[in-house]
Amino acid sequence: MHNIKRYKYYFHQLDKPIVIEAESRKVADSLLINMNQKMGGWMNIKDLLDLRVETLVIGSSFKIKNKNKLIWVGTKYTSDGWMSEQEYLKIVIKNKKQ
Repeated sequence: MHNIKRYKYYFHQLDKPIVIEAESRKVADSLLINMNQKMGGWMNIKDLLDLRVETLVIGSSFKIKNKNKLIWVGTKYTSDGWMSEQEYLKIVIKNKKQ
């Protein structure tokens, strides 16, 4: 899980994209297919408007999960690559003081 990217699938009937974080397009597509099957198969490839791929940048990329802002720090530092903003800022401030 070193080169995780964010795959955003835009469907005609949805206002927001379906976002999947994966290490390859093949894995992201597979996860999307599995999710579609679990949800009753309502998504159709003909309804896919766009697919965008984002490369995560350490210290800049973020996401909100359970109302907490998480910063991308890479899988070298955490198992899933994400760290809470508070924890990240503590480390950055500590390193600047040294």
